[in-house]
Amino acid sequence: MTDNMAKTFEKMQRQAFRTEVGRIWNLIREGKSADLDPKERKLAVIIMDHGEYGAYFANEELLDGSEFGEGEGLNPFLHISLHEMAEDQLASETPVEAALLCDSLERMGYSRHEGIHALIMIIIHMIFDAYKNGKPFDEKRYRRLLIKCRKVEPSEMQDVVEREFSSN
Repeated sequence: MTDNMAKTFEKMQRQAFRTEVGRIWNLIREGKSADLDPKERKLAVIIMDHGEYGAYFANEELLDGSEFGEGEGLNPFLHISLHEMAEDQLASETPVEAALLCDSLERMGYSRHEGIHALIMIIIHMIFDAYKNGKPFDEKRYRRLLIKCRKVEPSEMQDVVEREFSSN
């Protein structure tokens, strides 16, 4: 696949996901959540947990799949996508270490949402490292990192993760 084809495909994937998020957001606002299938309901829960991004979800101009530019802040669609990825890992317990980390955080008094954000922080580092080095996602390293993070206080997790990747 050429670079242009790959970029076009990526944009189409972003557009499809954003359109789905926008459609689900509109159905939620219209009180029509019952019209959603089970997979869409799962995404709807994540979207509703992020109502602060509603203006983005309703903005037709953002649904075209364009990339968020530098300085535009957090990409709410990427955030929702990462949430969905983390939720899928927890639901399937694959890897089980992800579920164990979230369970551990919840036992310490953190919310499930905060646990998912801890997973997202780790996932982002893993994905970026794979992309930067042109290598596949290293599942063994991911599991080891999840275990390391369970052994430290939540306030230390980001430092543990950043140290892991500072040597690359």
